[in-house]
Order: sequence, then structure tokens, then C-alpha cells
Amino acid sequence: MPVRALLSLTAICFVLVAASTAQRNRKSTEEPKTQVLPLPPDLPMALQADTATLDFHISPLLRTGGLSAQIRQSLNDLIRDTRGETIVKLRAFVAGAGDARRVQVQAAEIFTERKLPLPTLTIIQVGALEEEAAQVVIEGVVSTRKNVNPNGLAFFSGQTGSTYTQALQRLEESAKTASVGADRILRCTCFTASIYNAPALRGVLHAAFPSAAVNIVQPLRDAPADNTLCEAVGQLTQSRAEGEVVLMKNARITLVHSPKLVFTGLQLTFGNFLDDAQEAVLRLQRAASALQPVETPVAINAFALDASAASAVRKRMTAVPSSTFTVQTVEGLPALDATAGIEAVLAPNVAAPVTIAQ
Repeated sequence: MPVRALLSLTAICFVLVAASTAQRNRKSTEEPKTQVLPLPPDLPMALQADTATLDFHISPLLRTGGLSAQIRQSLNDLIRDTRGETIVKLRAFVAGAGDARRVQVQAAEIFTERKLPLPTLTIIQVGALEEEAAQVVIEGVVSTRKNVNPNGLAFFSGQTGSTYTQALQRLEESAKTASVGADRILRCTCFTASIYNAPALRGVLHAAFPSAAVNIVQPLRDAPADNTLCEAVGQLTQSRAEGEVVLMKNARITLVHSPKLVFTGLQLTFGNFLDDAQEAVLRLQRAASALQPVETPVAINAFALDASAASAVRKRMTAVPSSTFTVQTVEGLPALDATAGIEAVLAPNVAAPVTIAQ
């Protein structure tokens, strides 16, 4: 090969090698493209279910892991325990300083991953749970494939007492008034000012209602008074002839055997004025009525950060029967600027409840 041709070939090879090296160096110094992850789907604000099929579960308390890990485990435990049944409503109580909004993200991801229908959701931040290491406990309302409540359900709104024992006694008295046996209470949740002796408190609750899924939370880190509020859901052994929704006003009981019930997620208020509370009430009504006409409240729960926010919500609820309405002060809500939140259980297509004397 002539010398000139050999030199030309050598030069070409050198250029190609240099170009390849430069390209590799350029790729190694380039920043990787940012991966855009899809946002989790929004959870529904209201869902309906057949009254006869409803069951109630509470996730086990966990002793290890951070908030995100405990949320994920608690959700998986609920899904496991309900054996693939449809979870209609979740109510999560978060303790500690973690971001309570993680519950919504994790719920959307897990239910989507498992191809399960998305539930409605209420998130409340509380002062403490029964286990010091526990950061979250989650209640679930489940629509089963069985007719487990052929005669309907009894909803016991907040029964209050200056002590834990007094509140529990009032709840027991209400259950007797409604002819709901102790073994027919399906779920009981108590908000107590101090939870330092949780095993004893749980033991008393289990002794009173042996078949119930029970949950005890301390709503505030430093409660101003030693008060307790207990609420429950029980199973009727006989349907009421008076109507599909019957109010036992003085005992704060709503007896229901309407075909359907609507469960809403928590609607937040952002301010302590009446208009702020009214906006949350309207959003709740719109979410529920989007499913089908809703007429009758069964249980309305408000969670407020202080007395002023609670008062605004209470004043906007004057049209709601007082026996169905409960207000509980809590440590926090899933938005930094929120002042209160409202959730509801409603009976659709029931023109009006029937009020009876006890």
C-alpha cells in the first residue's frame, strides 16, 4: 500500500476513535432525564353500599417501622382481613409529626396496584394511639358478599362522659335502649383524654362489647379536660316498623334499614367563619347527591382544631337532627390551613326520618 494511502487510513481511524471517545465522554457527563411519575388517582368523595352487606374492621396496631411503612402495612392488613371484599370507607388516625397526607397517596397506590375499587377516606391527626410506637390505625367499612344485616344497623352518635367509664356506661345504656345486645355491637371507637393505661381501657371495652372491633385514640396531646366520647355501630335483630330511618333522639341513636347507605370522605373547612363551614357542607352534599338523591342524615361527624372552628360547623348544622351530629376536637387535619372537617353517613331516597320516644 502506498505510504500516502496508509497515512490517510491512519488519520481516518484516529478521527473515528476520537469522535467515539468524545461521544462516550459527553454521555457520561449528561444528566439523566427526570422521570415523571404519574400522580396517584383521586379517591372518591362519596360511595354507596347495601346496608345489609356492611361489616366493620380495624387494622392491627403496629410496633415497628416509620409512618409510610405502617400505613402500607395497615392497608395490606385490612385488605387481607377482608378477603378481597369491597372496602367502601377508610378512616385513618395518624399519631406523631408525620405527614398524614401519605395515607391518601398510599391508599390510592395500593388499591390501584391490587385492582380494587378505590374507597372514600377520612384522615385525622390525633395525640396518641394505644401503642407508643404505633403511628397509624385505620378503620374500614366493608361491603361484603353476604346478607349480614338483614334487619339493618344502629348508629350510636358520640356518647360523652367526664370519664372513660361514664361514656362507656352511657353507650351501653343506649345499646339497651335500642335493643342491641352487647354481642351485636360491630365497631366501637372511643376518643379519650388520656390513653396511658391503654390495655386496661381496651379490656373494659372488650368486656362490654365482646364481638366489636374496637379502637381507642387520644385526640389531643394535652387535653384541657378529662373527657371521653364513644361512638359505635350495632346490628339490629329486628327491623323497625316505624320507618327506614328512625331517630331515638334522647339516646342519640339512628336505626336504619334503608336499602342503601352513602359514606363520604372528609370535607375540610379553611377558616372559622360561618361561610367557611357552609362551603364544606355544600361540597359534602354535592359529593353525596352525585350518586343519587340523598335526604336523611344517619351520622354526621365533625373534627375541629379548636372551639371556634367547632362552633362554626355546629351553627351550620342546625338543620341536621342533633342526635346524629358529633363534634370532636383533634390534634390536626390533612391540610396545614384546615380548621375543621366533616364526614357523613346518609340514607338516600328517604324523605324524612321518624322520631320516636325512648
